[in-house]
Amino acid sequence: MGVVAAAVLAFMMLLTVADVIGRYFFSRPIKGTWELVGLLLVCAGTWGLAYCQIEKAHISITIMYDLFSRRVRAGMSAFACLIGLGGFSFISWQTFVLAKKYFLLPKMDETDTLGLPFSPFILLLSIGAGMMALILVVDVVRYIAEVTRK
Repeated sequence: MGVVAAAVLAFMMLLTVADVIGRYFFSRPIKGTWELVGLLLVCAGTWGLAYCQIEKAHISITIMYDLFSRRVRAGMSAFACLIGLGGFSFISWQTFVLAKKYFLLPKMDETDTLGLPFSPFILLLSIGAGMMALILVVDVVRYIAEVTRK
């Protein structure tokens, strides 16, 4: 997922650079760049977020957190992961329902300029949020095991 998110982000960057060069040097912007970059951001963002959770690369401020014992910190982390699990599970479920609804619509789920359907991108969002929820399940189990360990 991290590799896919990085590749999508690189493509978004190259497309934006090409659009800016075309716009300011040749007066010929690439049509639909904003649409495509916005839609691809769904994949880069949610899939990259799941990778960051695996690597524990999120930004955190631990001034007070470090004062607690290892078991208390693990309990706090388990609680935070449970909250995240609930949120990402809900997002995954609701975006899946929305993607299903858009798949069934005849020609009403397209972008204005490029005519790209929204449903695959909504499905990518659902998959990314679902993967994040699964990673959080593993983290909750790991933190609870640490709390119960002596």
